[in-house]
Amino acid sequence: MSSTAPLELEIIQAVHDCGSDDGTREYLQGLDDPRLVLSFSPGRTAPGRARNLAAASCESDLLMPLDDDDLLLQRTAYHFAKSLEAGIARWAVADFLKIDQDGRYLAGEDYYGWDFSSADEMLRAVFSGRHFIQGNVCFTRELFDAVGSYEEMETAEDLELYTRFILEAGLPLYVPTVSHLHRMHGGNVSRQVDKDRYNRDLAEIYEKHRTSLEKRGIPLEPIP
Repeated sequence: MSSTAPLELEIIQAVHDCGSDDGTREYLQGLDDPRLVLSFSPGRTAPGRARNLAAASCESDLLMPLDDDDLLLQRTAYHFAKSLEAGIARWAVADFLKIDQDGRYLAGEDYYGWDFSSADEMLRAVFSGRHFIQGNVCFTRELFDAVGSYEEMETAEDLELYTRFILEAGLPLYVPTVSHLHRMHGGNVSRQVDKDRYNRDLAEIYEKHRTSLEKRGIPLEPIP
């Protein structure tokens, strides 16, 4: 349902199914839509691996990850593609809104992409728990291939990838638009991520990139 005029964009939705047993796989396989590319795992799969398999299942110049709780807005593809076509940046971030399980807007819980003055300022914010990046991101396939795709972490695989984006390509371009609606409900995986789990994720990511981060003077500051 994306509206991309006047840009001529071909949009492909790559869906990866992680061993569903509720009829989802059969439903997807019964759809006849050339814009839909499917891949499957026989069972539970680490989020990073699932994202890599989905990304590898089709060819594209740009990638925008969407979780199963995200609803893409009609002009999102246009805004991201239009903003990135100038080549000023290799990735971009935007805002998103939260809705409840029935689709009602949750006032006061909007998420805003931050506009930083430097890559180091953004890294300091990330590794002190003052900023995080979720699915409101679009990036070039070239950048994704250059940094080596997602790590197979249980959580925060996206934040780890975006840390490599910052180290490789600098700041993302901030696109002042709402990219998607994020549905909040009792089954959200993110609801299980408390302060302690977030600190563990940050520590794991920091260790992976300690040499580069310390060289730039970026400390790890756990959330107290």
